[in-house]
Amino acid sequence: SRGSRRLLDFPRAHPLLARAMCHGNTAAGVRGGVAAIQPEATTPQRRLLLTSDGLTSPSLEEEFHRLLGRPAEQATMWYIPTAAIGQGAGLAKAKSMLQDIQKQVGLGRAEMIDPKQVRGEALRRAVEDLGRVDVVWAEMGNTYALRHHLRASGGDELVRRLVDGGALYVGSSAGAIVAGRTVQMAFWKDWDDRTAAGTLDVDWNDPDMGKGLDLAGGRSIFPHAM
Repeated sequence: SRGSRRLLDFPRAHPLLARAMCHGNTAAGVRGGVAAIQPEATTPQRRLLLTSDGLTSPSLEEEFHRLLGRPAEQATMWYIPTAAIGQGAGLAKAKSMLQDIQKQVGLGRAEMIDPKQVRGEALRRAVEDLGRVDVVWAEMGNTYALRHHLRASGGDELVRRLVDGGALYVGSSAGAIVAGRTVQMAFWKDWDDRTAAGTLDVDWNDPDMGKGLDLAGGRSIFPHAM
């Protein structure tokens, strides 16, 4: 259920949506609570759905299907649980969250591959074995754990390649922040443990270490209500 997603003990926030169809530098406008990032025709089109807490409203579900652009039952999703596990969710909980998403939107195939556990060439092969990847879903949880393990595993480059190739990127909370130019946006409310329960030793004040995936045309993302 949607309620089960809150077992990660996240502060409840309004599900502000940042919707991006990005081409390099962008210009933004706001319509009815939706931040629509307008593209320039200079780089490959990117489709992003960045939310505070997943697809928690009918309008978000509708936007997911619109951006997906094909029947969900024909689509394949790479589910990245790293942030959730970094926040303390066990493997069983992460699998349950994946199953809830798959059932909610009717995806034909959804596979969980955690870059913390599968790295380098093994990660590349695991993602390649999925065949066509239509959706990359980065789950909520610890922002720093997600960014660190994407970088250390080479997963960040795989995500960029898939998104530039046409995959829809869905980021929930931490997954949305990591999609931006810098994860230092997470400093603002400082909800996340920067050491991920003592498992990380990273100077997140260093701008280079704080770099995000930069999928949104140079914008940084904080998907929660101010």
